[in-house]
Amino acid sequence: MEGRRQKIIDLVNREGEVSFNQLKEAFPDVSEVTLRKDLRLLDAGQHLIRVYGGAKSIRSTYTSMTSYYMRNTQQMEEKQQIARKAVKLLKPYDSLYLAAGSTCGAIAQNLPDIPLRIVTDGLETALSLSKQKKAEILVLGGEMDMGTMQMTGARVFSELDSLRLDYAFNGTLGYSLEYGFGYQSLHAFMMTEQLRKRANKMVIVMDSAKVESVRAMYNFAPENVDILISDDNLGKDAARALSKDHVMIL
Repeated sequence: MEGRRQKIIDLVNREGEVSFNQLKEAFPDVSEVTLRKDLRLLDAGQHLIRVYGGAKSIRSTYTSMTSYYMRNTQQMEEKQQIARKAVKLLKPYDSLYLAAGSTCGAIAQNLPDIPLRIVTDGLETALSLSKQKKAEILVLGGEMDMGTMQMTGARVFSELDSLRLDYAFNGTLGYSLEYGFGYQSLHAFMMTEQLRKRANKMVIVMDSAKVESVRAMYNFAPENVDILISDDNLGKDAARALSKDHVMIL
């Protein structure tokens, strides 16, 4: 295998996920066209997984799949509390985005059967909407990330860019009083930024166990969030900090 491509594999395996900008910095003498060709060939050879804006290691993807199914069994009562609060915001003919993830999946399971326009990029979330008879459901297209059961790629962003939403319900890896809402992948962060532009109300759904639980690679400022929905155990420090950023807490 060409030495440069092996170095790309080594970099992706070491970092877990790298953006295309990181690759350009690591290989400043290589053209963008050549780097994109390298990623296509390495993806085809199953040495890494191309994602929108970069690449992920295969090892990190399988680890993420295990983590996904573990998360589905954690804080289940808290997620049900969040879901019951979330559905109270909705009225007939609202349009909303429901993210991939177990908390938004709980919201999908608790939705009343009323006329709604629902957009999602999550396979599990879409399956949870199967009981809806009156809702119009749009699943964004793209490539499936098996680690998050989520559609990814440029097509997701182009389809989302044509929509206007009343609410965007999105999860988060965690919340830090210092850094805000965290996202580990570039795709998740870019989706959150895009949703802020497309929705009248940006809603983060997060159980209280995620407060100060992890330091993420990408951070989304609380002042860009309209509503936080959490369970009844959200700490006073987090509630106070979010209130200062004019975030409504439910």
